[in-house]
Amino acid sequence: MTIQELAKTLLVEAIEPVGANAEITHVAPIQEAHAGALSFIGNAHYERFFETTKASAVLVSQKFTGESGSGHPVLLRVADPYAAFAHALELFNPRKDVGKGIDPRAVVSPTAKIGNDVTIMAGAFIGDGVTIGDKTVIHPCAVIYDGCQIGNDCVIGPGTVIGFDGFGYVPLEDGTYYKIPQIGTVIIEDHVEIGANCTIDRATVSQTIIRRGVKLDNLIHIAHNVEIGENTVIAAQTGISGSAKIGKHNMIAGQVGMIGHIETADNVVIIAQSGVSKSLTKAGTYFGSPAKEHRTALKIEGAIRSLPELIERVKALEEALQKANLDQ
Repeated sequence: MTIQELAKTLLVEAIEPVGANAEITHVAPIQEAHAGALSFIGNAHYERFFETTKASAVLVSQKFTGESGSGHPVLLRVADPYAAFAHALELFNPRKDVGKGIDPRAVVSPTAKIGNDVTIMAGAFIGDGVTIGDKTVIHPCAVIYDGCQIGNDCVIGPGTVIGFDGFGYVPLEDGTYYKIPQIGTVIIEDHVEIGANCTIDRATVSQTIIRRGVKLDNLIHIAHNVEIGENTVIAAQTGISGSAKIGKHNMIAGQVGMIGHIETADNVVIIAQSGVSKSLTKAGTYFGSPAKEHRTALKIEGAIRSLPELIERVKALEEALQKANLDQ
């Protein structure tokens, strides 16, 4: 595919130098690219590779200040280099068609309602009364327990378990625990993608709800009665405790932990390894454990890192004062 052909598909706004029309055969990271490769710069951290890359063309934003020519790759200026590169990946590496229908090695209850063009792969288990919408793909060994609802155009990753019991026990006087029946369900709305080995617990009563457009990474635990708002994305190893309510358009990074019965506002970003112990009522970026507004958290972190030096200074001042008192 030539640069000119690629430009039409990727909605390239400008080609520098004008008229450049090299052949593009594949995509590659900018630091590893060779002749024939298309790459991209979506983060300033990778601009340092522009001078040495062997890529034939690079997708960049309008703000990028590098120059083409003189051995440099052709610049393809677009509104969003990352999104354009994602489309290029599909162009040069189309996904293998996994086929549609129910693999004979899957177990599907006769009372389940399966939509049109659904794919259910080997080893999957679909329980009684489950509903699966059109064009949804269930990967191998995924388990969807009785009564759960999966929307249209969803992806359920391998090994993911939807609708197993939530973690609920009553402590008794003799020191044992009495299990609380989990009689609710899980509702997953349309266009949701769930990675591998996630667990989404059924509600004690009512529903655990994953709203439209949510994207979950691998190895995520969503506890009973949680609600995840529309178009929220959550990275791996995050755990959200029971009855928490996550707003729309949240971005939750890896290894975040959230206690139960709290809420987050819409448009909240939570940085990796944060611990959320109270509701986040305003849009913004949060970090730390307990999670705080990002700038505040950075100031606290800076102060903590200065503590060893401050302690030494205090000791020196104490010794100077003690010596001054002895000299009087």
